[in-house]
Amino acid sequence: MRKGEINMIIRRELLCAKVKEKLDLGRILLYEPYKNILVKFKELRIDINAKDFDPVAKVYDGLLSVPSEIREYYEALLGVTSYYHHSQGGRGKYLEKKIASSFETCSLDIELSKLPFWLEQPSLHKKKGIFTQQGLSSDEKKILRTIEWDWIGDRDVNTDVGSVIQDKKTIVLVELKNRVDTGGVAGRREIWTSEKFGIFVEYLKSNKKLFRKNDKKFSLAELLKSFGIENLEIYIGILFDKGDNPATVKSDKVNGFYSSSKQGFEYLQNLIKQNSKIKIIGKDSENLQIKLGLTYSNLKVKIGALYGNDITLKLFRKSFPVSDLLLLRYDDIWLSQLITIDERAVLLKHKNNYTLTFLDLLKRDKELRIKYDTVISSECGEPELKEIVKYLFDKYIAIFEDKLLPDGEEKTRYLADVIQVLCAAEA
Repeated sequence: MRKGEINMIIRRELLCAKVKEKLDLGRILLYEPYKNILVKFKELRIDINAKDFDPVAKVYDGLLSVPSEIREYYEALLGVTSYYHHSQGGRGKYLEKKIASSFETCSLDIELSKLPFWLEQPSLHKKKGIFTQQGLSSDEKKILRTIEWDWIGDRDVNTDVGSVIQDKKTIVLVELKNRVDTGGVAGRREIWTSEKFGIFVEYLKSNKKLFRKNDKKFSLAELLKSFGIENLEIYIGILFDKGDNPATVKSDKVNGFYSSSKQGFEYLQNLIKQNSKIKIIGKDSENLQIKLGLTYSNLKVKIGALYGNDITLKLFRKSFPVSDLLLLRYDDIWLSQLITIDERAVLLKHKNNYTLTFLDLLKRDKELRIKYDTVISSECGEPELKEIVKYLFDKYIAIFEDKLLPDGEEKTRYLADVIQVLCAAEA
C-alpha cells in the first residue's frame, strides 16, 4: 500500500467511539440517542430486509418510477432518512438538559405542583428530569411516590428549566425558545398570558392556597417563604437568532415574534393593575421586564424576557455563553447517515458491501479481530486506524471489489470511514 493512499485516511471525531464511563454528563446526553441511531444504521447496512416499502409507499414515494440507474440509491436514501427523522429520542429537550447539567442546582421540567419536591430534593428532581424515572433507583422512586406535599391548586403550570440561587435566596424559572422564530405568534403570546405567566400572576393576586403538608396549607408566597426564598424570577428565554448567534431584542424584532411578546407583556400589566394585592414597582418596556411587589408578602417578583447570554447569566449568576451549548460537535450522525445510504444502496444492488465484507473477514481472521479491538480501545485513534486499513489492503485488497465502492469515493478513505462508523456502533 502506497504512503499517499494511507494519508488519505481522515480520523473522525466520533462520540460513540469513546468510553461512555469517561464522558461528562453533557456528552452522555448525546451519547445515548446517538448510539441508538448508529446501531440501527448498522442494521440497515447489513440486512437487506431491515427496511421495506409497502405497495402504496412504493407508488407514493416514487420507487416504481425512479430511473433504474439510481433506484437502489433512492430507496436507500428514503429508508435511511425516514428512520432518522422518526427517531426523535434524545433531540427533544436536549438544550434544556444541557443547561440543567451545567449547574448543580439547575433542573428541568419545573411543575408548580412539584415545587416543594424540587426545593426539598433538588438533586433527585434534576436526575429525574435528565434521565427520566427509568434512570432512578428503587429507593429514589419510593421517595417520589411518598412525597408529603399535596397539590390543592387548580391549574398547574410548568417551565422548562429552573435554578435555585441559595445565596441570593432566589428561584429563577425560564421557559425556553431555541430561536427568535420558534413557536409562532400565538405560541409566544400565550406564554405571557393564559398558558404560563398569567397563571402565576393569578395565583399571586389571589394568594390562593396551593399546597398542603399534613394539616397546614400554603399559598405560593407562603411556600417560598417557608423555604427561605425571597425572590421569584420568571422569564421567557430566547437562546439564538436565526443563525447560531445569541438572540437579542433587535434580532427578535427583525426576525422573531417580539411584537407578540409585547402584546403579552401589555396584557400582563393590565392583569396586574386590576388587583390591589399586587403592584408594579419597576418596568423596562423595551426589554419586556417588570418587577412586582405584594402587599401581603415580602416576596419580590420579576417577570420578563431574556435573550442570549442573559439567560445563563440569570440562571447561573455567572457568565456562560449560550453558544457553548452548541460546542459539542461530533461526526457520528452526518457520517453514519451518509455511509449507511451508500452502503445500503450497494447492498440493494449487489447483495454485498464493504461493511459485510469487513464483518465476514472478522470471523475468519484472528489477527484482524485483534487489530479491530485495538482500534475500538483507542477510540478510533489515527495510528490504529491506519494500521488496520493497511493490513486489509495488504492482505485482502482483491476482496474489497471496486464495484462495491460508491461512485466518486476514494477506496482507502471510504473503507476507513466504514470501519469508524462500525466501531462507533459496536464500542
